[in-house]
Amino acid sequence: MKIKIYLNLLMSNRNFFAVYIFLLLYLSLIIGFYFGEDALGGASGDYEGLFHISTNFNDNFIITFLNYNELGHRHSPVFYFFRSLLFFLNENIQKLFFLHLFLLIPFYFYKTLKIKFKKINRLNLKIISLIILLFPTFRAYSIWPDPHLFGTLFFMIAIYYFVKFEKSDNRKRINYACLNIFFVALSSYISPNFSVFSIFFFISFFLKYNFSKKTYLLLFLNLILAIPAFYYLFILDINFLSSSTESWDIGKNFFSSQNLSNKFIIIPTILIFYLLPFLISKSINIDFKYFFKNKILILSIFFLFLFSTINFNFYKIYILTNSGGGSFYHLSQFFFKNNILLFIVSFISILIIFLISNKNYMNLILFICLIISNPQLTIWQANFSPAIYVFILLMFNFEFKNFFLEKKIIMYNYIYFISFLIISILKNNIINFINEIQIF
Repeated sequence: MKIKIYLNLLMSNRNFFAVYIFLLLYLSLIIGFYFGEDALGGASGDYEGLFHISTNFNDNFIITFLNYNELGHRHSPVFYFFRSLLFFLNENIQKLFFLHLFLLIPFYFYKTLKIKFKKINRLNLKIISLIILLFPTFRAYSIWPDPHLFGTLFFMIAIYYFVKFEKSDNRKRINYACLNIFFVALSSYISPNFSVFSIFFFISFFLKYNFSKKTYLLLFLNLILAIPAFYYLFILDINFLSSSTESWDIGKNFFSSQNLSNKFIIIPTILIFYLLPFLISKSINIDFKYFFKNKILILSIFFLFLFSTINFNFYKIYILTNSGGGSFYHLSQFFFKNNILLFIVSFISILIIFLISNKNYMNLILFICLIISNPQLTIWQANFSPAIYVFILLMFNFEFKNFFLEKKIIMYNYIYFISFLIISILKNNIINFINEIQIF
């Protein structure tokens, strides 16, 4: 009762409450920076292990740029080159620079939410946008800078202009489309997996403009911005995407039945993981009647799922890095030592995703883009965060109920993701402790 009264007092001053939440989360991030927090468990290792790339760029840009594929890393060189430009600063200052730069992600998230949900209380939008600061991926890559979050920043800006395009009905709409394409390209040069979503955006633009001069202009802009990447990868033959020495078969076996089955089983569970707070609070409409009337659809999903379970084998991929698979894969292995729980959650996830998509084909296209944005055999939940949460609120056309961003729903989200963060930190600390004991 006292807690409820205290919350009501804080909420009475809206701006103060939003600032209070931000300062609390920001302080936790700074404390995490001081103690070297790594909620993912591998962010610090990646940072240290790939630091030499920036050093090479700092020593000799031309040689490193033209022989980048020989380094054997699948990451784009753009982030590491940019970081090399900051070498005149102390290393901790460099890291703090990125930490504060990445705070623009929740800022643009809020700006976009404000455009899409004009009728929702702005205080609620501010608070829900700040929840990104609790995501293990955001925290780990803010403290240990990585290309993924750097690319996510520009992709978030691209989504901002896409939503402005959708909500605009004036002459500026074409400008927003062009800005979306530019920032998608920029994010793709930093983190290539984002390039796939240009398909979704272009189809959206086509549905608005059909075969018009504006459509051809947007297609031309896409092609022009892609030329440097094609020239670098295929003309200069510096194809770092497929020359990795890490033996993870980046893109080589993407269309194998095993890899597609792994993705069809795992990725829906990752999406549903971030949807759970909204499902638990019953803030999304689910159309059961439509589903049960369509027997052909039920059979199609069932046989596709059955095919995927027969061909599913993520264990071989898991042992390459001793990680990946998402939360439900780990829970299934931990409690049952098999994939039973994963399969059950995956099937339910696929059904729910379809039911809440409300017969919207653009949701299916976006989901396909999610799958093909991860061409390598490895599947890390971190690679889909925080973008997938942004997709849920801004990109997927789910039918949210009027109360979906009220105080109670926001509280569900915070409790859920705070718990996830604590479990992630504890789990990784325990694993590191066990490894240290085994070494000695």
